[in-house]
Parts: sequence; C-alpha cells; structure tokens
Amino acid sequence: MNLPKVAKEQVDNTEFYTLHDDALDDMEPVDALDEIAASEPEWQEYQVQNGDTLSTIFNGLGLPLATMYKLLEADRGKALDGLKPGQTLSLLIDQDNLLQEFKIKRDLLHTRIFTREGDGYQSRLRTEESNWESRSLNGVINGSFYISARDAGLSAGQIQRVANLFQWQLNFARDLRQGDRFKVLVQREFVEGQSTGKSELQAVEITNKGRSYFAFRHEDGKFYDGRGESLERGFIRIPLERRARLSSSFNLNRKHPITGRIRPHKGTDFAVPVGTPVLAPGDGVVVRAVRHRLAGNYLVIRHGRQYTTRFLHLSKFLVKQGDTVRRGQRIALSGNTGRSTGPHLHYEFLVNNRAVDAMQVKLPMANGLGGTEKRTFLATVEKYRQELDG
Repeated sequence: MNLPKVAKEQVDNTEFYTLHDDALDDMEPVDALDEIAASEPEWQEYQVQNGDTLSTIFNGLGLPLATMYKLLEADRGKALDGLKPGQTLSLLIDQDNLLQEFKIKRDLLHTRIFTREGDGYQSRLRTEESNWESRSLNGVINGSFYISARDAGLSAGQIQRVANLFQWQLNFARDLRQGDRFKVLVQREFVEGQSTGKSELQAVEITNKGRSYFAFRHEDGKFYDGRGESLERGFIRIPLERRARLSSSFNLNRKHPITGRIRPHKGTDFAVPVGTPVLAPGDGVVVRAVRHRLAGNYLVIRHGRQYTTRFLHLSKFLVKQGDTVRRGQRIALSGNTGRSTGPHLHYEFLVNNRAVDAMQVKLPMANGLGGTEKRTFLATVEKYRQELDG
C-alpha cells in the first residue's frame, strides 16, 4: 500500500504532521456529512419531573404548542392526562422541528404511541410480551399468621386474600397455633426480567393441628378445594361495607323498645351512621323496594326459591324492583326512616319464608364444579400440588 508522504515541520520544538492536499481527494466534504446527519430524525428521551405539565415540557424542548394540541386531539385514551414523575417520554423530532413520533410509557407492559399522519396524529397502544413465573413460599407459624407469612415473602394483600379464602373454615386469630405450617404458590408477571408488580395466588395449603386445608385457583378466577367444591359461601354474613356494632339481636321474645310489648324481633340490628353502604348478601332479584309507614324505606331480595333477605329503615335505594343483584353489590344506604329509635340497619334472613337468626344460620355454600370442568380442574390440582412441594 502506498501511504501519502507526510510533511514534518518544526515550530518552537513542537512537531506537527500534515498531509498533502491530495490525501483529502477521496474524502466526503465535511458539510455533506453534516447534511446527511441533519436529515435523520433524532430520538430524545425526557423523564417527567415534579411539577411538569405537557406544555412546560414542550416549551422546554422548543416544540410548538400547536403540536401539543394535535397530540391531545388524538389522545382518546387520556394517556397524557396527569403525567406522573418518573414517567419516560420518547420524542422523534426531525430537522424541521416536527414531532414525527411520541411515546409515553405507562408501565412495563404498556406504551402509548402517537404517530404523525398528515397534519395530525394517530394513537395506538403497544403491549409488551410478558411471562409468568411460579414460586412456592412456605413457612411455620411463629407468632401471628400475618408476621409469619410476611417473613415468608407474601405481600399484605396476599396475606389478606389467604385469610379470606379460609374464613369459613378457620379463624386465623383463634385457630392457628405455633408450629402450624403454610405453603403458598404465587405466580408473578415479568417483562424482560423486570417484575410488573402483578401477581396471582395459585394454590394454598394450611396445616392446622395436623389437618391440611387446601385452596386451588380455577380458570374462572375462583378458588375450590381439592375436590372442586367452592370455598365461598353463597351469602355474606353481615351485609355492610364497614364494620358495625350489633345493637339488637334476633329474639322472638323481645320487648319492643317503643311500645313495651312482647314482640318478636325477627332480624338483626346494626348501629351504623346514615348513608352506610348496604350490600346484597347473595345473588338474587329485588322483589320489593318501597316506602313503608313502619319499616321506612324497605327492600326485599329473593335468592332462588328458598332464601329471602329484607332491609329496613334505609335512607336511599340504589336498586329498584326487578333488578338482578350480585353478592357484594351496593343495594342501598342505611338510614333512620319509618319507626326507628336511631340510625341503624334492620336485616332479616328468611328460609322458606320463616325468619331465622342471620348471625347463626348455616349459610349455603356456593356451587362447586362438575362434569368436564371438574375433570380439567382436578388435573390442574395435581400440578399445583407438585409445585407447592417444589
């Protein structure tokens, strides 16, 4: 290879090397390179800071507010409302200072993308592929279940969920003893190795006094025992959204507080402030929602052929006659209407049209699985058992 001759100059004891002019003949002119670079749009990333708004961000980046308004027009999903500190914005800006593409990352899974089309923008949501990984957490009761489960790696929400699953079988505060054991299979979601924060309980085993209790998640999102029987009762015991003091129990020989006569009290009274949400204790149909001289605002729900519930002294109905309601749905607000000694909810539970004590009656279980669905579930249970022991 013939190398260009190098001219050597000595100036104040410092040597400089220069190439002859003909060594530049085959090189791209510097201004042409600048032109090529300038024609390529450049991505810029911006992390939202406290106090930022979309307009302050656009001003800081030198983008016209007219562009911002066009983005907002395309933002039917309201992704740009209420920017949060830490969110990452990606902007593709060309040499004419036109925003060609704009991305806002909502979370690890979802990115809202705005692409320039004509004078406006089109919006789409990109969802990243994720994978779920199962992990078995186990421990021994030492102190409270909450502390022991937390030490084993369960979150507060997961601990509460476990307690709720077994609420009809175990009283966690009273029944669990030192040395009892638990195993919990948790599935967590990841995107490129990072947790999205989403998790699901898959299976739980509680061993209390040598007896094991199981809960397995089915594809319908509900939990069943190892035989496919539901862990949930068909009814909520107390149909209120908040804790309440029981002010008067079911009593067929009670003396009426106003008249003084012996009159059966065929319900349970809960002392709650006016406006407390009242919940449907089970699935059913509203058969009456009327104003009564003594009962005040009075609501009746029929649950199948056998069960009926009644609610008296309400301040407001949230459903009407003929409505179908689901267990846990808000149906009314408590009140002090009709003949009442103070704000409270009077709740009645009837079996075959006969009033029974709602706090003592054996509540019906929710339906279990059957047929092909049950066989599929039982096959999954075997997999869960292996992973719990893994």
